[in-house]
Amino acid sequence: KDLKDVEVVGSLEEILEDPSIDLAVITTPSGLHYEMAKQSLLAGKHVILEKPMVVEAWEAEELIKIAEEKNLVLSVYHNRRWDNDFLTVKKLMDDGVLGEINTYQVHYDRYRPVVRDRWREKPGPGSGMLYDLGSHLIDQALHLFGLPQFVSADVFSQKENAETDDYFHVILGYEKLRVILHSGSIVPYNGPRYQVHGSKGSFIKYGLDCQEADLSEGKKPVDDSWG
Repeated sequence: KDLKDVEVVGSLEEILEDPSIDLAVITTPSGLHYEMAKQSLLAGKHVILEKPMVVEAWEAEELIKIAEEKNLVLSVYHNRRWDNDFLTVKKLMDDGVLGEINTYQVHYDRYRPVVRDRWREKPGPGSGMLYDLGSHLIDQALHLFGLPQFVSADVFSQKENAETDDYFHVILGYEKLRVILHSGSIVPYNGPRYQVHGSKGSFIKYGLDCQEADLSEGKKPVDDSWG
């Protein structure tokens, strides 16, 4: 209803062959990202990829190289860098309110105990919870703290008849700081989403950011009250 004049086509090639199109936004299943992004870059289009960017590190490196050679923009849609709770954490850290951070723990839990018939819950490249929700939490942690000194992770399936991972507990180690990233699919009642502890104080946050729910209800980010 909002975009009445948008033309719908049946193949990526029709997009890439259209000289009036400058940018391809790729939101297909994760296992298709690399090939579609590569085709788009080689056709001279700027590219925004849904997260996770790609499935394998070498795929990302190749796409970055092509984009640099062709002087094209290649970006990844990490929308949760703009969640209000995350921005609050970032501001508290930047302003030194919490002091030296020693523990940063984030939960992205859901109650979805039954396996659903969708690509993310079927075996294949880029499926499963770690690639899906984990990419958000990992990106946020790297954005705040940079690359860790070590990584440990427990990733497995808890649901009955699950075909992909639906639980992860990842620890990133930095000197005296521990970053704990956690997600489960059989969590009937959520505890805190963020727990950030420092030498001067703690930040505890319950509940998801409201922007996704607002979009689902048809609201639009057009004024200062958004979010």
